[in-house]
Amino acid sequence: MAREKAKSRNRSTRAYLLRICLGVMIVLVTAVCTNLYFQQEEEFQRLSLEEEQLQRQMDSLHQEYDDLSRQYEMLDSDAFIESIARDYLGMCRPEDTLIISR
Repeated sequence: MAREKAKSRNRSTRAYLLRICLGVMIVLVTAVCTNLYFQQEEEFQRLSLEEEQLQRQMDSLHQEYDDLSRQYEMLDSDAFIESIARDYLGMCRPEDTLIISR
């Protein structure tokens, strides 16, 4: 009878210790998972901010590219080149009459 009580007590103690270990493991796993979640959330926020900044930079560069394209088209036009030749170089067309005032 004493042996049976001792066996019963050992089984109860083992079951109790097993429950405690299981509880501690659950708490640790939950803590690790929670920590990972918050780290990923922080990383997501950082990457979202970086994406917004890069999007703004890309929009700005697109605008600059469009402006430069329009400027290039204007500078490359025959009318602009002719106006520069007339105004700065004093050139004229062969059919034009050049009048020089003194």
